[in-house]
This record gives sequence, C-alpha cells and structure tokens, in this order.
Amino acid sequence: MAGRGYATAEDLEPIPGVKHLARDLTWREAIEPIHKDRAFVGTFAPDGTKRTSPDPWDAVPPAAGDRVVGVGPGRTFGRLLRSFAPDEEVGLVPVAVGGTPISAWLPGGVDPYDAANHPYDDAILRAKAAKRDGEFVAILWHQGEGDASRGTPGYESKMRQVVENFRRDLYLAETVPFIAGTLASFYGDKYPEIAAGAPVIDTALERLAETMPGFGLVSARDLSDRGDGLHFSAEAQHTLGERYFQKWKAMTTRP
Repeated sequence: MAGRGYATAEDLEPIPGVKHLARDLTWREAIEPIHKDRAFVGTFAPDGTKRTSPDPWDAVPPAAGDRVVGVGPGRTFGRLLRSFAPDEEVGLVPVAVGGTPISAWLPGGVDPYDAANHPYDDAILRAKAAKRDGEFVAILWHQGEGDASRGTPGYESKMRQVVENFRRDLYLAETVPFIAGTLASFYGDKYPEIAAGAPVIDTALERLAETMPGFGLVSARDLSDRGDGLHFSAEAQHTLGERYFQKWKAMTTRP
C-alpha cells in the first residue's frame, strides 16, 4: 500500500481539493510519495544521492535525470473520490509501512525492520488527528507478501482482528468500507516463497469478503511489476487505485 512505483509527471502534480496528512500532522499537497515509510523512498539524483529538503515533510521536486520512488494507489483513489464529490475536500491519511507482517498491525505490534516503529499504534494516533478535520469514508489495505513468505498461521483470524480493531479504535461503523487487495501474480521464480504462500493470503481475504460486513476485496492478480518481480509499477498502482474506488462506490451508502 505504501507504494514503490517510479513516479511519472502525473504523480508529481498537485490535485485540487486533495491533500495528505504529513508525518508532522499538517495537511499538504498530495504529491508522491505520500508515504515516506522507508529511507529508499523519495527523490534521488542520477548517482543515487537522495535529495533532501530543509522541511523533511515536503516533497522534493526532481531535477533533470532524477527519479522519484514511492507511487502507491492512494492518490488515484483520492483523485477519483474528489471527482465523485467535487464539493468535498479529500484528505488522505497515509499510514502504511512496507514489508511489515500482520503482527505489526495489532496493538503494540513492532516493525521487524525498525524496533522504534509501531505501525498500528502510530496509524491510530495519526488517524485520530485527522478525524479532527473530517470523517473517514474508507480504509484501504494492501498487505501480505511477508506473511505469504513466512507461512503465517491464522492469517484470516488476525486480519479479522485488524479490521475490528480499526473500527473500534476509530469509532467507525461497518458502513465505512474496509477494502483490501489480493496479492499479485508476478512473484514467480524470483520470489517462489511468496508465490507459494500467496493463495493462502488471498483465500483468507476472499473468505472475509464473503463473511464480514463492510469488507470489500479487489483483485491485483493481473497487474504488472516495476521490473523487479516484487513491487507494482506506477501504472499498476494507478489501476489498483481505480479498482479501490470502484469497489468503494459499489459499497458506499453515502449520498
């Protein structure tokens, strides 16, 4: 969900009426990357040097030859939501942390790559700050490669608990859609352990979509990778964002 796609010019243009909540809890233009969850995300010079700004929460405009890493599906969802409700301001609250297992998304859970990072607890703090300025209309979720490779037991029950926790801690009704995406189908020979475990994750998500009120599912199985056999391309992320929006539109009870 955080996104590792390489930005196009489209991804670097502000969207009128769409903002994202930066890590300092201020609303800023939704320019990619809206998630800055890992050190290898952001703007990089041709020699690999990372571009930095005096304001660490600002997006750094690329110079000629630079590459921006970090396109996910959220911005596309926000753009389409704004078009659907042009009189409303759209606020995206990016909280994803790439590579984290489902255990990191339970209360007190820890990022296995950064012991100081508590993904679920941090997400709730940020979401509560955002609620001061509006109301949530959806939660978007895409996670599971790490659990597929680990063969995490009981993924379905853990995922159900994640949904229930978000709803409880943010006071969200079942009418606020929680929309997840399946894993991809491009892991193949490069990541055989993920390819072997992906059907278990997808089956768990499918069962939740069948049995849990307000839980929606979109497919990512036909989408392309960025060339590394692991991460979605920017084009695929745009398509995924469109699918999340179409699922939301089919599920929402909002006028």
